[in-house]
Amino acid sequence: MTNNILIIAIIAIIALASIPLISAAFLLIEKTKNKYKAMQHQKQLAKQIDSLIADTKGKFFSLKFIKKDGTIRTINGKDRYNRLVKGMGSPATDALKAKGYKNAVNRNGESWVSFMPEKVVEFKCGAVHKIF
Repeated sequence: MTNNILIIAIIAIIALASIPLISAAFLLIEKTKNKYKAMQHQKQLAKQIDSLIADTKGKFFSLKFIKKDGTIRTINGKDRYNRLVKGMGSPATDALKAKGYKNAVNRNGESWVSFMPEKVVEFKCGAVHKIF
C-alpha cells in the first residue's frame, strides 16, 4: 500500500513539473507561427511593391517609406534612371540587394536611395495610389 502511494505521488510530481514545459512549448509554437506569418506578409508586400514599380514602365513615381532610423522619407524617383547611380554591381550595392533592399533614384535629391519594400507606407504613380 505504501509503495502504491509513493508511486502515485511520484507520478503526480512528474505531471505537475511538466506543465510549465508543455505551456512553454505551446508558446514557442505560437511565436514561430507568428514569425512565419509576418515573413509571408513581408514577401507578399515586397512582390506587390516590385510589381507596382515595374508597372510604372520607367515613369516617375512617389514613394513614402520608413527609414532605418524610424523617420518617414518621401522620394520622387524612378527605377530606370541610372545616370545618377554610381557603383552598381559593387560589393556594397550587392550586399544591400542580398538583404532585400530595393533601390530607386531620387530625382529631387539627385541621388539614389535604398529602401526595404516592407517599410513602404505609400506609393503613387499617375492614377495609382496605394497606402500600405
